[in-house]
Amino acid sequence: MAESIAQAVAAELRRQRVGVVFGLPGGENVELVAALERVGIRFILARHEAHAAWMADGYSRIGRRIGVCLSTLGPGAANLVAGLAHCHLDRSPVLAITAQLPREMTGRHTHQWLDLRQLLASVTKASWPVSPGDDAAGLVREAVRLARSGRAGPVHLELPASVARAPAGRAEGRASPTASPPRVVPAQALRRAVGLLRAARRPAILVGLGMEPGAPYRLLRRLAEALGAPVVVTPKAKGAFPEDHPLYAGVIGLERHEASADLLHRADRILAVGFDPVELVVSWGFQAPLLFAAEFPNEDPRLPAELELIGDLRATLEALAAEGYGESAWSPDEVARARPDWSERAGEDDRAPFHPSRVLWAVRAALPDETIVTCDVGSHKLLIGKLWPARCPNRFLVSNGLSIMGYALPAAIGARLARPDLPVVCLIGDGGAGMVIAELETAARLGLSLVVLIWADQAMSLIRLKQEMAGHLPVGTLFAPVNWREVALGLGARGITARTLSEIQ
Repeated sequence: MAESIAQAVAAELRRQRVGVVFGLPGGENVELVAALERVGIRFILARHEAHAAWMADGYSRIGRRIGVCLSTLGPGAANLVAGLAHCHLDRSPVLAITAQLPREMTGRHTHQWLDLRQLLASVTKASWPVSPGDDAAGLVREAVRLARSGRAGPVHLELPASVARAPAGRAEGRASPTASPPRVVPAQALRRAVGLLRAARRPAILVGLGMEPGAPYRLLRRLAEALGAPVVVTPKAKGAFPEDHPLYAGVIGLERHEASADLLHRADRILAVGFDPVELVVSWGFQAPLLFAAEFPNEDPRLPAELELIGDLRATLEALAAEGYGESAWSPDEVARARPDWSERAGEDDRAPFHPSRVLWAVRAALPDETIVTCDVGSHKLLIGKLWPARCPNRFLVSNGLSIMGYALPAAIGARLARPDLPVVCLIGDGGAGMVIAELETAARLGLSLVVLIWADQAMSLIRLKQEMAGHLPVGTLFAPVNWREVALGLGARGITARTLSEIQ
């Protein structure tokens, strides 16, 4: 019997090192779900399609491979939009596969029909239909290549049930590897970059999410030390540079006024490494000449760079780090002032045992260095994004480009499935938890060992603060307390109400 398109898709996903697919089944995608099972790919039932995309993001980011989510047509695909919007603005390589009505019914039948390619166009890099006779494996390979190349992001395949059952076409040479290797930056551009950096007296390095998946973290450290340049990171790059290093200069991209941004304003040349401006909450306003080094183009928006080094980031950093540079004019005190105040005086106040900073330090003290932490969006994100001591690279997950509430719990599930050997902790507010808490049942059903710490203050605190600062009443930002312990028990998890820091630990 000829291989069906659903079988070809599943087999190619397996060749692409996909171990799990997250989503919700529907009558229109049962063929693909069955095909996934036959090739040994686990189908993970999520409780909402957007959450499935966030699980795929956590799986992709931590596992350094493509993440895959699945939905049915119409309402399922519509639910998927918020999840893919995060993957789009947080640059996550995720493949979304949706069902659709048979093509012959288009225009004659409108029940649950939406133009999914148009619906998903603004939150994906591309949206392609799969048709009878297509080389389905080739389409999957190309979708994976596109999702992972350049500025990473989601790609959508539309697969009607009738097409999934149809025989797959074949192409010559079904070789499988994924993303095209990034081109090497020309030697002439590298020589010019070395000259510009040598001429700088106060060079600074800004590191962003583009350090993954290549992970040239040791080369980054070598270059920073060769330049004597302070290193500022974005939230999604926490851990890219050792936070106990004297050149570490804090996190940028969480507030409008930041000490790390003040340091960059005093630089006379900035080297942006894997930096994506989507992570800034304000527009680029630094006056120092910019060297832009990344595996994706300088666009969306384009920054005023004097030199662009677009290509293999590992090779670029290796070439730059091998050179000699003069002594920088930065003083240790200048760099130290840009870092968060590690002492956090509030953390030493016994009258406030549950001050958020004390809770954060209690959590950090209880965990090994390689712990994966997922952080949700809200007022706690500002604190955690600044102060969480990330001791290893690619172990801190947060929605920052889109900054969408509810992300942390589904992402923790995906991360745990990608690296079952590492502990995972989800830090989430009660506002975000209320949106996604059903996924606690998913984690319990899968037998996943992870900790979900809910910061409960019965408010959308960040918005409430803005209301108060503007002299308004807290309308729509307060809600009743929830017995999260009982909720956890009801969803099959263990529930604990912590009243002391030692109970948290």
